[in-house]
Amino acid sequence: MNDLSAAATHVVHWRHSLRTQLMGWFGALLALVLLAAFVVAYYVARQQLLGEAEERTRFEARQAAERMAAAMESVRITADGVVGLFNRLGLQQADLAGTMEALVAADGSAAGGLVALEPGVLVDGRPMAYYAGRDAFNVPDRDMLADGYDLFAQGWYQRTLQTPAPWWSEPYFNETAGGVWMVTLNRPLRDVHGVARGMVSLDVPVRRLGELLDPVRQIPGQHVMLFAPGGTIALHPEPGVALNHTLAAYAQIAGRGDLAPLETARAAGQALEFRHRSPAGGSERFTVYTPIADSGWGLQLSLDYDVVLADLRRQARWLGLGALLAVLVMALVVRRLAARITVPLSELTGSAGHFAIGEYDWPVPHDTRGDEVGVMARALERARDSIRFQLEEIAGMASERQKLESELDIARDIQLAMLPPSRQVRAAGARVEAGALLKAAKAVGGDFYNFFEQGDGVLWFVAGDVSDKGVPAALFMARTMTVLEVAARLGGSPARALAEASRHLVEGNDTCMFATALCGKLDLASGELVMANAGHEHPVWLRPDGRREWLAVPPGGPLGFEANDDYVLWTGRLGHGDTLVLYTDGVTEAFDLANLAFGEERLLQALAPGRDAQGQCAALLAAVQAFAAGAPQSDDITVLALRYLRDDGTNEDA
Repeated sequence: MNDLSAAATHVVHWRHSLRTQLMGWFGALLALVLLAAFVVAYYVARQQLLGEAEERTRFEARQAAERMAAAMESVRITADGVVGLFNRLGLQQADLAGTMEALVAADGSAAGGLVALEPGVLVDGRPMAYYAGRDAFNVPDRDMLADGYDLFAQGWYQRTLQTPAPWWSEPYFNETAGGVWMVTLNRPLRDVHGVARGMVSLDVPVRRLGELLDPVRQIPGQHVMLFAPGGTIALHPEPGVALNHTLAAYAQIAGRGDLAPLETARAAGQALEFRHRSPAGGSERFTVYTPIADSGWGLQLSLDYDVVLADLRRQARWLGLGALLAVLVMALVVRRLAARITVPLSELTGSAGHFAIGEYDWPVPHDTRGDEVGVMARALERARDSIRFQLEEIAGMASERQKLESELDIARDIQLAMLPPSRQVRAAGARVEAGALLKAAKAVGGDFYNFFEQGDGVLWFVAGDVSDKGVPAALFMARTMTVLEVAARLGGSPARALAEASRHLVEGNDTCMFATALCGKLDLASGELVMANAGHEHPVWLRPDGRREWLAVPPGGPLGFEANDDYVLWTGRLGHGDTLVLYTDGVTEAFDLANLAFGEERLLQALAPGRDAQGQCAALLAAVQAFAAGAPQSDDITVLALRYLRDDGTNEDA
């Protein structure tokens, strides 16, 4: 009762309350919806932002390459101008030097220019090697032959004479031009007949090339690299890389395997755009490589996705925090609103708790509401009334059941009182130990046994089994026992007694019940045994030396089906110490939990010589119960044992 009282006043902890669950589920659902919308919006914005950034990178690369190509084309035009003037006007040394100075001064990218002629080209036959410097770059003019510089023996000079088209050198450190890094356009000077007469070259400072790329170098997240025709890195965003490595060497030293496609495209002079991930920091990049006209130079622009997405990610974090705050606020609002539902439910729960402790007069609140709470309240009222009515019925049924159980107990006691107790019977210098046990499957059963004396030293006995169980079987059992005992006391043989019983039991047997029975009588003076069988199990003959034998008493028809006069007598003789065991099928057909039957073999093994009759019955019943191991008893069990003993310890015919 204390537990029920506690249940009636139990308060649900807030963590397990319906309000908290509604708040949690709504918050989780809202969070999932916002998260899905956020992910989709972020993905769309990211793709759009990256797409625009990539398109801008392509445009910037194209524009930068065009500026570089224009500057290099200007240098080439300057060189072509010197060659054209020489071929058309046949200028001499002073004129060529002046022309070179004027053209260098007019070119915005050139820091200086060289004009060199083979011996015999000029009128006076002398060779020429004049370098015209530009004052803006602090590069002086110089007569290289007068300075003792053997120009004509240099490899780049010989290469220029043998090359049909202009070519750009790799970056080199030029001390003559003021100690700066230069690149040079070298062009052969050929006459109108195509014979090489010398060369023209123009020097361009590497920093000038960098100035041309300043507009794209200033864009956040954008990295610029410039490659000379031989692969030398002329410009690079990392300190110490430019002018010290080729692209292939840098990729190997820095572990930049992601640049392998770039080196392949550069060597082939092909444009390329690809996405790759830099090992340093793991940032993802979009790279565009563009060859600069036909100069052999190449320009690379790399876009760092992390820099491009930095603002978007920052905004996404703030939006995420705002969405989380909105979810928390909405969840709290839902919890407050849920109280309108959960408080009435708590009150209804309280009423149900009072019903649980038997207080059925406790009022049910909210039964006039038109919503689901009202429906629940009215259902609770109907349940209360139904429970009250059913409890009254149960109380009446319990009283009836108690009365029935009491009557069954009385019936069981009456049935057991009808059975004779275990005892010894003495007569004519012999005695018989008669022991029996009956264990019904229900309160009362249909198994029976009986034994009684006649005045002439004869012991009659019978064991039987009615076809049903319970009260009907018990009533038929009582009738069968009475009829058999009366028939036996009238005298005659067991076969005659069974025949008389079969005739009487057929009368008024509208339920068609029947009984099997084994009836016999034992002459104590001689040990002579006579038995007749009405469809019952064969008895067991247990000898003092342990031999066990089934007695095949010829079976006749069961009692109750029809009148029967053809029961056959079986005769035999019990010796000193022999035991006759009768039983019902509840012994051999007892089942264990695996649905295996006890069987006849286990019955024989359970019997042992040397026991008295009652001990023999108890041992057999214990063996059956141990075999069943807790399995429910399916049929009545009856065991009857008769142990024959002579006072002189000898057999009658000894």
